[in-house]
Amino acid sequence: MEILTSIRITRWHDIIVGYFLAVVFLSVNVAFGESHPDHGLVGLRPLPRTAKMDHSHNHGGSWAGTPTYEEQKGNYPFVAKNLDVVKGWLDGDFKTKRVFFEHYWGLSEARDDLDPRTNLLIQTIRKWETQGAQVDHILICREYDLAIQRGHKDAKPGPFKEDTRILYEKDFDDIRAMFKKAYALKLIKCSNYKLIQMVQEPSFFATDERFLPIMNKCDGIAYECHQFNRHWPLETGWGKPEKVIRGARWTLAKGKEYIFYYGPIRWKGKVYYKFMERDWLQKFWKAGLPKRHPRMHYYLNTFPHADGRGRPVGPETDPHSVLGFTKWLIEEITMSPDKRKIHRGKSPSLD
Repeated sequence: MEILTSIRITRWHDIIVGYFLAVVFLSVNVAFGESHPDHGLVGLRPLPRTAKMDHSHNHGGSWAGTPTYEEQKGNYPFVAKNLDVVKGWLDGDFKTKRVFFEHYWGLSEARDDLDPRTNLLIQTIRKWETQGAQVDHILICREYDLAIQRGHKDAKPGPFKEDTRILYEKDFDDIRAMFKKAYALKLIKCSNYKLIQMVQEPSFFATDERFLPIMNKCDGIAYECHQFNRHWPLETGWGKPEKVIRGARWTLAKGKEYIFYYGPIRWKGKVYYKFMERDWLQKFWKAGLPKRHPRMHYYLNTFPHADGRGRPVGPETDPHSVLGFTKWLIEEITMSPDKRKIHRGKSPSLD
């Protein structure tokens, strides 16, 4: 009897210790920048930030006079508290210090100088870290097609004509080696960072075995989904759901991270209909794009482009504003259906 009691106590001890260790493991993972165990991250690129910083920009039309995030101070408490990652601005109400940014490789040899003391990528990381930020994702690519049209005469494409954004294997090796040197010089806080390959074509990388060695070098894929130009309309455009889904699922199956970089989005033009920005996402999800997965992230890139310039930035209580859309997306990604209904003031389902 005493032996049996001892065995039971030992088993309960093992169960309790195992549970405790699992909780600690999950807590540490989240604390050190990992995703939640049942869903990925929601990020936002806030533009225009302030009139002084951004009203002089001209991308898809002048940004002069467009609504700014600075004007919405105090008007987005839910988004400010619950946004996971932000790009390019730590001066808003956002509580997070986790940041992501884009970086173009291959524009010129001078820009890609591998001396960590002068390299632009190292300088960018250092800039954010000296402000107390944690760099989560670096969205990187060879932006050849646009760069060569915009005066970067020395820009070079990647190894594949099907998607010139993709880096060479050597690019990743060089950058990782530079990270280590920069860390040894105490220029940056980490010896390595997550390099997310931005792609142009939504599924080429997932269907051509020549990409596999490069997939082994990067930490994931980022695909930009616009509501303009060749991306329009959704069903037959450049990024039709079946192609995007193929690429996303393949990436996640490889144990890598996938960022659905969504925007710019339309506003009240000839083709706009109510909640179009939500409808596109819901169609992607219905067709099979993973919605709640720890390595599946949704980042909004809703800068004012073309007819999208008229959309209000906030407040978050306006469901048609950018911050209202961001609030909706955070709820969709981070909350279970029943929790969403309770949060939105509805009765939970009985399922």
